[in-house]
Amino acid sequence: MSSRVELISLSTKPLRLVHESQFVMMILQPGAMDISIDGAPTERFEYVAGDIAICCRHVVGLVQSREQMKELRFELSDLHLSEAAGEANREIELQSIPKLKDSRIRALMTAVNIERASGFPSGQLFLESIEVALAAVVVQTYSLPIRARRRIKGGLTDVGRRDVIDFVRSRISEDISLTDMAAITGLSTTHFSHVFKKSMGESPHHFVLQQRVQYAKELLVSSNLRMIDIALASGFKTQQHFARIFRKMCGLSPTEYQRLKLSDQWRRRPSGLV
Repeated sequence: MSSRVELISLSTKPLRLVHESQFVMMILQPGAMDISIDGAPTERFEYVAGDIAICCRHVVGLVQSREQMKELRFELSDLHLSEAAGEANREIELQSIPKLKDSRIRALMTAVNIERASGFPSGQLFLESIEVALAAVVVQTYSLPIRARRRIKGGLTDVGRRDVIDFVRSRISEDISLTDMAAITGLSTTHFSHVFKKSMGESPHHFVLQQRVQYAKELLVSSNLRMIDIALASGFKTQQHFARIFRKMCGLSPTEYQRLKLSDQWRRRPSGLV
């Protein structure tokens, strides 16, 4: 789904690393690493699953894993980092932190790992929403220098809300991105995420899921499509993901919902009709 999300298996051989991008890393398989950053004395770090690291660009790191370890990396784009800082087109530099515990970042990275393990069924919009949230946390807390985000006042205009809703409904079977939604309003992705939630009372990702489920409800009672075809037509990548989200939002499986609605239609049919 995204080359910016990677599952890395660390070698026990010494590695010299110089990254061209900045990323957040979460340890999945615990162990120890000997790390030297920019020529500093080597220091051993003991990691448990869920520990976080932040890696900035152009820093020379000498790393040797003492065991076979696995980590999940999420590259953060300059666009989202600069938007989170309220500094459009400005390069934001993060601190290089080999180990930290941050419950906010851990929760976001755990959601990414679950999504990865499932084959990225939620699409690009989910990952972009997570990236916006990650960028906000790291810019606010771990950037050089630390810059506070500017407050966002107001919400979407009536026209903006209508345009976004129409856009989502017209592209319901496609992989809708946060960037595409923001472009409809002419706002940056970070600004759009905040004003959308202020206006709609929910995140863009949750709103799109609700629209997909609503469309699926219509197909369940008005078509003879197979369940997998209804899932795909509603923008879900797999029938399993469709069923899980549908039950979470509706309290019923798609099949149970379909049977209930069709039986209601049958009971309400005009008398004398077969």
